[in-house]
Amino acid sequence: MPKMKKRALKGSRRRSAFVAMLPIQGTACTADRIGLPAQLEVAHPDDPFRTRPHAAAETAAGPTTVTHRLRDRRSGGATSISHISFDVWNTLVTANPSHATMRTKFLATCFDTEEAAVRNAYAEVKKWVNQHAIETGYAPSLSENIRLLMMRCNVQKDPGLIAMAFEHVFENCKPVVLDTTVRLVHSLADDGFTLSIGSNSSFISGTTMHNFLESTFGCVFRFGIYSDLLGYAKPNEAFFNKIIKSCGVAADNILHVGDDAICDLQGARSSGMRGALVGRSEDIQEAVYDAV
Repeated sequence: MPKMKKRALKGSRRRSAFVAMLPIQGTACTADRIGLPAQLEVAHPDDPFRTRPHAAAETAAGPTTVTHRLRDRRSGGATSISHISFDVWNTLVTANPSHATMRTKFLATCFDTEEAAVRNAYAEVKKWVNQHAIETGYAPSLSENIRLLMMRCNVQKDPGLIAMAFEHVFENCKPVVLDTTVRLVHSLADDGFTLSIGSNSSFISGTTMHNFLESTFGCVFRFGIYSDLLGYAKPNEAFFNKIIKSCGVAADNILHVGDDAICDLQGARSSGMRGALVGRSEDIQEAVYDAV
């Protein structure tokens, strides 16, 4: 993989922090509002926070045993956790099995190359971006990631058009979200925990993902921090410090839940936060309970 130019990384660091923050401020939150500069403000920690019922949560049977136990622990003063930050992939959601196939077919047609070559190139670039985040703490933007992919495939296209196509593929092959995860998240919000998103992102923009999460879970996440918009990536301490600053509470009162031992667990603990590791998205309830 070619080395990322330092100038590009510096440019990433200069990306305005508020662009990475997609806060929910208790007002009616709709997908079309996310991404508008007037809405991208850091909510004051004392702002009122309300949640919007989600259809799946309204029709589902009552909370699980795990959330009953969480409520008992919180009401009894057994936990000091007041805010929970969630990773996205393999934590709140899992990939749609059709997504990779549709993306590969599009890229093979667009780049006029074999599907196997595109598939391998995509895997190599994604692996490099992930390793780059661990080693340096910095995150390329979506456009920079697409340019890396085109360099690997030796083609020149408009990165903006590729990004739009990726969003189209995402919309047609949306991630899988378990009903139990939706119920858990809403139960946590109802029990008084404030919630947020802290996710590394490469080929799906943070804006696109946050819109999806909002349409799926409702306005339960106070804010979202995404590496492609922030310029920093987990496990960089700067990424987790952004979560801490945005919460307005002490680091040891924040729990970060994710599936990666280095990026999520080690990164959170190095910043003074607490961490919970999810082996599978199905295990998120027990992971949260055990950590809280």
